Amino acid sequence: IGGGSLPEESLPTTLIALPSGPSEALATALRTGHPAVVARVQDDRVVLDLRTVLPGQEEALLGRLREIV
Repeated sequence: IGGGSLPEESLPTTLIALPSGPSEALATALRTGHPAVVARVQDDRVVLDLRTVLPGQEEALLGRLREIV
């Protein structure tokens, strides 16, 4: 969905945009920690796509965010 045979389709999601700041450094810190959190930088803000967080992973994500933000 969103490319290939269905370029006009998309999946609904919820995003979390972290407070503005050194976005590349924050994204790198999230990606290189344990557990690794894959985030993207959009409009100079780190954005997390919650459809990539599986049930049971919420506490680990919160723990990483508390460490860094």
